[in-house]
Amino acid sequence: MQVRILGFLVVFLLISLPLMAQEDWENDGEIEDVEIEIIKDLEITLPRANRNFDKIAPVNIGDGGDEVTYYFNTINFTLPALDLKMRPLRIKDQPISKLYGNYVKAGFGNYTTPYFEGFFNSKRNNQYAYGAHVNYLNSKTGPVDDENSGSGNFGVDLFGKAFGKIATLSGELNYDRDKFHFYGYDDGVEVGADSIRQIYNTVRMATSISNTDKSSAVGYNLGVSYQNTSDDFEAKEGIFGADLSTSYSFSDDASVSLKAEYNLISREDELLNTTRNLLKLKPLVLFEVSGINIEAGFNAIYEDDTLGGADELHFFPLAKASYDLSDYLKVYAGISGDIQKQTYNSLVAANPYLQSNQQVFHNHKTFDFYAGLEGKVTSKIGFGAGFSLANYQNLHYFINDPTDQSRFVVAYDPENTAVANVFGEISVTNDKLRATLRGDYFGYDVNESIGDEAWHRPNYQFSLLSTYNLYDKLLLGADFYAFGGINAIDFNNGGETVTLDPGFDLNLKADYLISSKVSAFVQFNNIFSQSYEQFYRYPSRQLQFMAGVTYSF
Repeated sequence: MQVRILGFLVVFLLISLPLMAQEDWENDGEIEDVEIEIIKDLEITLPRANRNFDKIAPVNIGDGGDEVTYYFNTINFTLPALDLKMRPLRIKDQPISKLYGNYVKAGFGNYTTPYFEGFFNSKRNNQYAYGAHVNYLNSKTGPVDDENSGSGNFGVDLFGKAFGKIATLSGELNYDRDKFHFYGYDDGVEVGADSIRQIYNTVRMATSISNTDKSSAVGYNLGVSYQNTSDDFEAKEGIFGADLSTSYSFSDDASVSLKAEYNLISREDELLNTTRNLLKLKPLVLFEVSGINIEAGFNAIYEDDTLGGADELHFFPLAKASYDLSDYLKVYAGISGDIQKQTYNSLVAANPYLQSNQQVFHNHKTFDFYAGLEGKVTSKIGFGAGFSLANYQNLHYFINDPTDQSRFVVAYDPENTAVANVFGEISVTNDKLRATLRGDYFGYDVNESIGDEAWHRPNYQFSLLSTYNLYDKLLLGADFYAFGGINAIDFNNGGETVTLDPGFDLNLKADYLISSKVSAFVQFNNIFSQSYEQFYRYPSRQLQFMAGVTYSF
């Protein structure tokens, strides 16, 4: 307290001194000298203050108090049954497109050529299917002497299937009538059309039974058939056939299969009456090793042809291996052997201008080594290429008959004939365009016994097949064929060798859809109008055209 009073006095004196001096200045006009003494040695001593802290006594909380007890009451209640009424989301049923099971096509072209074709089929049914096909095409005239070179075809096919839970039963009945004329006679010779007409009639009946479930590990197909062929002269042939095909799959990569075939062939002609037997057994094992797909087995064959004193029992090894180099490229190679069945019907299908009383023998393919590759450039462009080198016995050729050059005889080479084939193909498939181009080259090493030439067999051939869909309204098609290197014997000139000119054949066609049921078509064949020959002395028709309509119902 004393310190505060003393400090207050000092401050008061410091402030009041100037004020007093100012008052004197106003009175006197000058400042007098003043002396101020400050004593700094004064020591101020304060007594020690005592602080008393009273401690708070601890609170007695006892020894734990009373025990707490918890009670759990069980509550029982019953919920009513939950009745869910849900409305499932349904996908709208897609309408089934209307199926037109019947289709007819009719037209007319030059060379006085009427044309009719019809397809008649049952509608959708999971128990059965049946149908019929009728075809008629007849050219009244041809490239030589009008009606003397006319040709035509008429055919009727009936077929049906019955689907069971275990097996499917199939049957068919076919009739074909093919008309030709032997118009390869010399120029200037007057010949009546009826005297050189040849008509082949073929009737075939067949039935088979197979397992319905194609996903089953066991698969089978058993069939029997009978075929009869006759011509306008005295040739007749009957073929009874039976075949069995069965397989068993151990897994996706391993399976076994067995194919068996038997044919009894009877033949009659003016100077012939023969019966031949052909039995084939071909067991195979298919499996995969390190990504390589392998087929291995053998071909055991019995036949009783007598040409060249051939053995009746034949055994050929079969093997094939394929490997996927990538998702777009596969390579393959293999060896095989076979007895290729030849009948009178198959020979006249290849050359309808045969002379009467021609003997028929099977081709013996004693060895065939082949290799190739196939793949895809894109998902819509595919390709393939390869070669084969085979050896044959009893390979047949066609030679003009020395006594009548308008007809052909069948010549067999009983010795070994080497045949080489190199091929390549490419295909394009998309929503609008489908096209396939293929080329083949053939080389023959023929025995001297038939003249060192593969008579009437081409050395090369090319084909292009294509269709294009324009706006789903106009369907365009183009086919091109080329072949060459065919040799023949001209007995009118001392038996000299004649090389036929190469053949080029371009065909164009167009179908215009008028409605979903009706369309119109036009087609042109042999646009180059070339009289090429596949058989010596038999020129083909030049430019041909046809127009017509189609109707579906």
